[in-house]
Amino acid sequence: MKKVLIFLSIAIVAIVVAVLALIFLVNPNQFKPLIIEQTKTQTGFDLVIDGDIEWSFFPHIGFTIGKTKLLNPNGFKRAEIVKIDSVGLDISVLPLLEKRLEIGNISLNSADIFLQTKKDGSSNIDIAAQSIKENTAEGDIAQKETEVAVNAEAKSVEVPKSGSVEKSSSSASEWQLTLEGITVNNATLAMIDEQKGSEISLSNVNFSLSKFAFDEWSQVEFSLIGRNNQQAFSAAGKTEFKISQNLKNYELRNLDTQASFKDGATDIKAVSLQLATFKFDQSNDLKLAVQGQVSGMNIDMTHSAKLMVNKAMSVVRLNDMNLKAKVNGKDLPLNPINIGMLSSLTFDLNKQDLDLTLDKFTVNELAFDGSSQVSLASSIPKIVFNLHSAEINVDALLKQMEQQPTKSAVTSTATKVAATTNAATTNTAPTVKASTATAQSEPDLSATKTLDVTGKITIDKLVANNAKLQNVVTQFKVNRGVIDLQRFAANLYDGSILATAHIDARKSVANYKIHNEIKGVQVRPLLTDIADMDIVSGTGNVTADLTGKSLIPATLKKNLAGVLKINFQDGSLYGVNLPYEFRSAKAKLKGETIAADNVKKTDFSALTATMKLSKGVMTTNNFAMQSPLLRVLGDGKADYVHETLDFLVKTSIVGTMKGQDGKDLNDLKNLTIPVRVKGSWATPSISVDMKSLFNSQSKQKAQKEIDKGIDKLLGGDKDSDKNKDVKKAAGDLLNSLFK
Repeated sequence: MKKVLIFLSIAIVAIVVAVLALIFLVNPNQFKPLIIEQTKTQTGFDLVIDGDIEWSFFPHIGFTIGKTKLLNPNGFKRAEIVKIDSVGLDISVLPLLEKRLEIGNISLNSADIFLQTKKDGSSNIDIAAQSIKENTAEGDIAQKETEVAVNAEAKSVEVPKSGSVEKSSSSASEWQLTLEGITVNNATLAMIDEQKGSEISLSNVNFSLSKFAFDEWSQVEFSLIGRNNQQAFSAAGKTEFKISQNLKNYELRNLDTQASFKDGATDIKAVSLQLATFKFDQSNDLKLAVQGQVSGMNIDMTHSAKLMVNKAMSVVRLNDMNLKAKVNGKDLPLNPINIGMLSSLTFDLNKQDLDLTLDKFTVNELAFDGSSQVSLASSIPKIVFNLHSAEINVDALLKQMEQQPTKSAVTSTATKVAATTNAATTNTAPTVKASTATAQSEPDLSATKTLDVTGKITIDKLVANNAKLQNVVTQFKVNRGVIDLQRFAANLYDGSILATAHIDARKSVANYKIHNEIKGVQVRPLLTDIADMDIVSGTGNVTADLTGKSLIPATLKKNLAGVLKINFQDGSLYGVNLPYEFRSAKAKLKGETIAADNVKKTDFSALTATMKLSKGVMTTNNFAMQSPLLRVLGDGKADYVHETLDFLVKTSIVGTMKGQDGKDLNDLKNLTIPVRVKGSWATPSISVDMKSLFNSQSKQKAQKEIDKGIDKLLGGDKDSDKNKDVKKAAGDLLNSLFK
């Protein structure tokens, strides 16, 4: 026991003597010139140490450096690139004997860092980068020279010595590193970029790292306040991490960060990110929450997911994503807006491909599901998506929007009032509307030049403008300014619709072409639903081939051109009873009156027309309606800019059967009744053109009398070529008299 005490006493005395020798014999300030010289060599900056370098002995041997500055070259806004009040570092001595480098706490107090990029692109950080690059190159040359010398010397030495060298070299990897911690207090950072006109500043930067050792958990905490030009932000957080000795494995746990951001109309009061664990190739629970205001809208959002990253860090997956958000604000068309999303996402960093699967996406009553793929490899991202919805009621959505007492609703109402006023004024002064249209500008479609999007949207049930559609399929492509509606198909009113369209938005004024086919649609319920018009029934078939230029509504109508073909089968015209009009006209010719008939419709077996559209006017000269009793031919025009029409329809009795109401019309056979349809689309006036009627009736009587006179005058065969020629000449003369 006595020997042990003697041994310990000797060791203690040796340590005390070593410490006293260190204090009295070694002045750390004598290293200042060396430190300054090496700093200049390694970084290119001048170092100024105003404070003293002092030894520290508790809890470990180390040293502290007082106020220190790293100077900028001339031409920068600040004299120093770095200012520090004090730096502290200590090292445990005894573990060195066991090949363990145990560094105590590294402290950095009131550090002030200034980085500047000038207008010519040069920056003070470039000086350090250049010095490091030059020193690295010199070091590589020196290392090669040393290797050559060592190899030459190795040939002349004995083998045992060579073996000892290898052993010494390999033993360097046996050292173990531990770090007691790092503490940064009240640091500041300023970054000025004169090229971009930006200025970023960080203040109250605090950072602490607990004891660090490989394959053991360490804790980090940080906080800061910052500003980027007019943007203000703050962040704080903490986490635990573990790093393997070979630096190949990383783990996190208990990550918890909070941040805030404010910029003009944006005020994000709280952003919270939590990650319970993080380990490669396994599922990690992630939570995100955001609360604040953006452009007058209040946002409250929560999001959870399972994060998975492969060990190669090439694939990131977010599974079981559950997003819930509530947005409200007085200027929103719907208030509040409730958003929900269940989805999963995969991002391949090597291929730059993103794959999103939507299990359910809801916005208030609207619900969608589908998928999307995004490729970021090319200069213009390529997007492909497929969305599905069971039911969308556009009318109900618009009704909810109109009920919102918002600025948007007031604006919408004012727009409708202005539009009504313009429409009313247009009927009397077309130039007013023309000037209004001129004041409008084309919609900006320049963004489509930067898009490569292919999409498909399917809707099981759709209500829009009170029209009821089923099995709606829309496929389109937007590629660098060209918009192609590849297919729009739907079932409606016992029929179907199929349409394609092409819009070229690469010029300032877009041009387009449309092809549309409607087959087997019941016309009466369709027109009743969409326009509250009860003018025609039957099975409708419509084909349209249209072209145009400009997307301003008024200009669009004027520039619309093309052909529209209609073919209605087995229907009725409502609002006019042509057989009754015949009887009424016949009675007037005889000076008689007949009882009124309340049935206001005319049945037909077929109704056809070819309509040509040009410069805001639709014209036709082959309007025809057929029935076993009637023959209706018409021509005229419709102004679809001002929504007026003017048609003359000529109706004749051609059958010998009874009319649709069961009354005998044989005595009206071969009588042609001209009907004028004129006025606005919504409320057209339908009347018999009496002038044309009387001319027709008088001409028919005159023709009969002329034919009788010719027969008496010429005698002989009534059907002879001579009689026919004379009657034809007389008929031409008669026609000229009744023009």
